[in-house]
Amino acid sequence: MKPAARYRITGGRAAKVKEKLTGADVTFIPEFDSVCIGTRELLVEEGKEPKSDFLIVSIGTGTSFFLMKGERYERLLGSGIGGGVISGLSRLILQESNFYQIVDLAKKGDRSHVDLLVKDLYGEEAPPILGDLTAANFGNPDLSRARKKDAAAALFQLIGETIVLLAKQCAELHQVDTCVYVGAAISQNPPLQQIIQSFDSMTGLQSIFLSNGSFTGALGAILYQ
Repeated sequence: MKPAARYRITGGRAAKVKEKLTGADVTFIPEFDSVCIGTRELLVEEGKEPKSDFLIVSIGTGTSFFLMKGERYERLLGSGIGGGVISGLSRLILQESNFYQIVDLAKKGDRSHVDLLVKDLYGEEAPPILGDLTAANFGNPDLSRARKKDAAAALFQLIGETIVLLAKQCAELHQVDTCVYVGAAISQNPPLQQIIQSFDSMTGLQSIFLSNGSFTGALGAILYQ
């Protein structure tokens, strides 16, 4: 620790961090402000600014949904579905705790061995909606072919679908058509990004992913006025 340094801290258990910086100049920054300010800055830096109002979907331990209107932002709602679910269920179902190993498994898996798809329900009949849509997450009655990587793919599908459905409801309510996804659970997670983006044409939303989206909170804390 540098005695003359000034520290800005944000997020869960920030008080614990302050305890380790005894005697230092420490400022608490509200977490939600940090995320929104950091996201806005990174959109400019990465040349991905939406042309109108948009949603920020921050996927960390849980998921928060924010409405960004010009310079103003507002938290709309939150969900317990996020990175914490990836970690917890991966330990329970996959016996895996390394995040990058879990992502790698999901890349290689086939969720149809675990999920029940719409086309599975209708058999030879033509389904009324797209056959590859999920009828029941983890609902396949025959799991004999399911491997660890298939369960990882199904887990990511469950999380991605849930987040997209919530984002779609927020977007319709506030008349926006763009969602910017940030947070540690999504920024280095190509399979989850692909799942979310696969619903763009169906929902009428545009999904934007920031290359450095894991650091929106830290950057926002630095820029916070």
